[in-house]
Amino acid sequence: MARRCLIIANQHYQDPAFDELPGAAEDAAALAGVLTRPEIGDFEVDVLSDAAAPAIRRAIESFFRQADRGDLLWLHLSCHGMKNRDNRLFLVATDTEKDYLASTGIDCTFLGDQVEGSRCNQVVVFLDCCYSGAFNRGFRTRAGQETVDVGEALGGRGRVVITASNALQFSHESVVTSRSAAEPSIFTQSIVDGLGTGAADLDNDGRISIDELYEYVHQRVRERLPNQTPTLSVSSAEGTLYVARSSRYVASGLPPEIAQGLHSPLSWQRIGVIHELENLLGSRHEAVRKAARGALARLIADQDSTVAAQARRMWYSRGLGEPPAVRPDTLAPGGNLTYIAGIDFGTTNSSVAVFDNGECRIVPNSVGERFTPSVAALTASGEWLVGEPAKRQAVTNAARTFSSTKLKLGTDWVAYVNDRRFTAEDIAAVILRKLKADAENYLQGTITDVVLTVPAYFDLGQRQATVGAAERAGLNVMRVVAEPTAAAMAYGMTPRQEHVVLVFDLGGGTFDVSLLEISDYSDQPDESEIGVVEVKATSGDNHLGGDTWDERIVDWLVQRFTTAHGVNLRTDAAAMRRVREAAENAKIELSSTRLTSITLPYIAPGADRDPLSLHESLSRDRFQAMTADLVERAERPIFAVLKDAEVKIEDVDDVVLVGGATRMPAIGDLVQRLTGKPPRRGLIPDGVAVGAAIQGSILHGLTKNVLLLDVTPLSLGIETTGGIFTKLIERNTTIPTKRSEIFGTAVEGQTTVRVAVHQGEQELARHNPKMAVLELTGILPDNAGAPRIEVTIDVDANGIAHVTAKDLGSGKETAVTITADTVRAAAAVPSDPNLVVKHVSPPGSQPVDLRKLMQSNQDST
Repeated sequence: MARRCLIIANQHYQDPAFDELPGAAEDAAALAGVLTRPEIGDFEVDVLSDAAAPAIRRAIESFFRQADRGDLLWLHLSCHGMKNRDNRLFLVATDTEKDYLASTGIDCTFLGDQVEGSRCNQVVVFLDCCYSGAFNRGFRTRAGQETVDVGEALGGRGRVVITASNALQFSHESVVTSRSAAEPSIFTQSIVDGLGTGAADLDNDGRISIDELYEYVHQRVRERLPNQTPTLSVSSAEGTLYVARSSRYVASGLPPEIAQGLHSPLSWQRIGVIHELENLLGSRHEAVRKAARGALARLIADQDSTVAAQARRMWYSRGLGEPPAVRPDTLAPGGNLTYIAGIDFGTTNSSVAVFDNGECRIVPNSVGERFTPSVAALTASGEWLVGEPAKRQAVTNAARTFSSTKLKLGTDWVAYVNDRRFTAEDIAAVILRKLKADAENYLQGTITDVVLTVPAYFDLGQRQATVGAAERAGLNVMRVVAEPTAAAMAYGMTPRQEHVVLVFDLGGGTFDVSLLEISDYSDQPDESEIGVVEVKATSGDNHLGGDTWDERIVDWLVQRFTTAHGVNLRTDAAAMRRVREAAENAKIELSSTRLTSITLPYIAPGADRDPLSLHESLSRDRFQAMTADLVERAERPIFAVLKDAEVKIEDVDDVVLVGGATRMPAIGDLVQRLTGKPPRRGLIPDGVAVGAAIQGSILHGLTKNVLLLDVTPLSLGIETTGGIFTKLIERNTTIPTKRSEIFGTAVEGQTTVRVAVHQGEQELARHNPKMAVLELTGILPDNAGAPRIEVTIDVDANGIAHVTAKDLGSGKETAVTITADTVRAAAAVPSDPNLVVKHVSPPGSQPVDLRKLMQSNQDST
């Protein structure tokens, strides 16, 4: 018996009357991923993306014609749906024309004929389109014994159609509208979640029937969208049609019957599990003992007090010490576990850590690696590849492969592929969605709340763009934490006396230095002893990272090849991909050896069209000589944070290295030379993600007695007359913080003021990134310079800035919260000297040399 699936996903349409469905390709990839997993569906899956109507009809007809009687067929369609005047439903293909629906669309009677005419007697069809409930031909009769188990592991028979909505409703792409931005379909995502987490196994028997899957999807969709109602239609049903196995217990390490009982909704069954766990606690296998301890800890947090009390007695009777904290609402009998995650979204690699049973751990990705390359690629068929699969095809698909996306967040960078427009947030969301899916598949649980890390020197626009990408990936960002601060959280969460820590974080594309003071921290349950992780100062360079060292090797290789052969490799994108990969590998090898060989056969054609190869040897001494200035650049932020924090270098107790690029010997030598202390490397490469997960546990109340005090990495202020940048909140100010200042109008009789908010350290506003523009109209006219405009900047604990401008005379005010959208909008608003505000110096302050600064402003234009 074969298990075959055909997924048809139309995301793009030629007729402008049909909007793009941005989630369709992602939905198809996610569904295919879960259905092909041997422990869940073990389906053979074919995906047809953005196909024309003839191709779709042919694929559907072939799919059903080739099926044998005993096969299980799963057909999933994700596209627009449209009804004609007779209320007949048509599926919209990429070449369907709205005005010629009958001839260019796909009449659902065709689909119904194929289903009914198939020899196969086990067919499930999922329609994710608007008005999909209108497809009901021949599917209104239920058999009487729909819940009878026919004996086979995945038995039963019948033809079933599940639709995303009824005949009168839209199928919403998101909770807003069916025309919203790129988000996964709630209907299809519910199917993926139910199968991938095992949550659709409602009776906890280890199998998922089509009725259970429908009930789960129906509930999930209705919770999110009360106005959308999935429908179920069945024809010729006999027995129970099981479509998948539950994956909930695969990774538990416990026998299936115990894992099943652990999630039973019946208290007496969970009490029975406690006695079975007692035997497993004495197992000679450590993995079994660990799994039993974890299960017992979860039962201690059971919502039933009797179950919890018996589990606690068992724990203490076995001498297991104090049980770890388990959040009660993460254990819902019959439901799946919810995890708090920390995500380190890196320039080169990304990783995920979760807080579980009182510990933080890195979650492996789908291939068992602790990190995932931050690379995404769009294939010719419209499928997204992320991580190693994307890297492997980068040479042959250079134009569709995206890397170092993190450095482009918060900028106006865009890429076009076949007339499709992608921003950095779009690409980052693809990578983050993959990180989330891989972690959830491994944990067999759900990740929603996350703490996200960013470079310490990211401005507000870059931070908000990162948050926006995470939200598109279905994540709720509880807090944004600077990467070195997260590393300090991971390093500092052990009992010790007060100490000063310098965190040196050199990643793939960014460099941060933070100086932190970690006060007395106790792991005893004494509420009066609170450990404080306080960021004293931070600095960095958003354009210095391991990639910068790679580029020096790239430049050297290209120059040597040009000299030897007269061929410029930079004109060939595929060749340059190979050169950059070789340069990165050479850098890594030179961290552990004194000499490395670089060989790239057939890298380019010669003058006579014969293939040319690249052969070079690079020593560590030569490499360090060609990058000496980069090491010197890395010194400056160290001295900057020491100066800002007013700390002498000899008062630093520990130096912690974070980021893969710190493995280079020159970096360790630099830190040792400047501080006189051997650097600690124990947090490479996991410390940032682990620290973020710890912060998540603090926000959820699972880790107590720890307080994090962060700072603003850059100054915040506004543009005043003469183009001067007037700071309201200085860099390295502890957050949350709030500051107000009163300004005057620039010209006499001014009735409108424009407040441009900037972030940076330059004296002239135009040299600092513009974060937002507020325009306050209808103010009462007055003399120039009259102090009447109050500007307030309020930075909350998340580092999000809220800005208010108020006319004290009329009481009118306007406000804005700085986001990635405000940054983009602000870039299009020009500076107008007649609308700015005038800085009014407070009594006793030193006057600003406006003439000098204004002259400097004119000279720089």
